[in-house]
Amino acid sequence: MTDPGDEEPTVPATITDEDLRSALEELREYDPETIRDVALYAADLADWLEAGGGSGDGDGDDDGDGDGDDYPPGVPERATVTETEIAGTEYWYYQWREGDEIRSKTVER
Repeated sequence: MTDPGDEEPTVPATITDEDLRSALEELREYDPETIRDVALYAADLADWLEAGGGSGDGDGDDDGDGDGDDYPPGVPERATVTETEIAGTEYWYYQWREGDEIRSKTVER
């Protein structure tokens, strides 16, 4: 993640589908809240597909530690989970929507 004020983000070179590149470039026309909602949806969709949602051709693989199913108190199972490391310490970052609000919780691993 970059700091605000750095160079304008560009679509990753790994995204080669022209329609998708065009759609992502059009996000510049939207407000930050809408873009964050799109990012949350994309993360939820990726998690769902990895878990075998939809066509059933997702591999459903996870890291094998079994901890992915353990949500802390107050965090719904539909929450998106991101693993991150800061200063050598690993954290789980949970994010979910409650009505019109986006909620989050960070837990040290």
